[in-house]
Amino acid sequence: MRALEKGPAPEVLRTHEVTWTQTYVAASKDERRKCEKWRHSAIKDALHEETDFKCAYCEAKIVDVSFPHVEHILPKVVFPHLAHSWSNLTTACGVCNIGKGDYYDENAPILNPYTDELSAFIQHRGPLVDWTAGNVRAEISVRMLDLNRPPLLMSRTERINNIRDLYDRWHASTEPLRSTLAAAIRIDAIKGEFQQTVITYLRDRNFQIS
Repeated sequence: MRALEKGPAPEVLRTHEVTWTQTYVAASKDERRKCEKWRHSAIKDALHEETDFKCAYCEAKIVDVSFPHVEHILPKVVFPHLAHSWSNLTTACGVCNIGKGDYYDENAPILNPYTDELSAFIQHRGPLVDWTAGNVRAEISVRMLDLNRPPLLMSRTERINNIRDLYDRWHASTEPLRSTLAAAIRIDAIKGEFQQTVITYLRDRNFQIS
């Protein structure tokens, strides 16, 4: 899980959010499905752009192998008035989205990658996503989203191995190749999968990310 920043809301949502929200809230639970507008292509495109086509929770690239889900950070079942709120929407993979489900506890909500200081909750130890000892909210988030499921551990290990090879080439190189490789490592770390895992690995080796 890495920190995310909200981009501007798409025009279609700015134009229709109030009406869509009113219609959705007023509908019965059986009728609400017909009032779901958050899957509009412009909304999905804007969410994909701000998440770099990665799951907001596990950081995996999902568009090549699955259909990204429009995720409600606070569940729409509990907060129907936020069902079309831009600040409450993101992109998630199917596994994280289904694992989280409609869970909400006001004392221990799932971590919000847009607003929470994640470093106070989460540590990245090699391919493992760990929680700060004794932090119930962080533990619930990691466990409920299953952030250490075997496929993710395997993919994060592969990412670490790949970035290590690039780092070793950089470490052994001289200019001008050294600067070129450094730039490539920074782009790869920020844009690739499992950003925080890779950045932590590089910082542990005193590589300057920015």
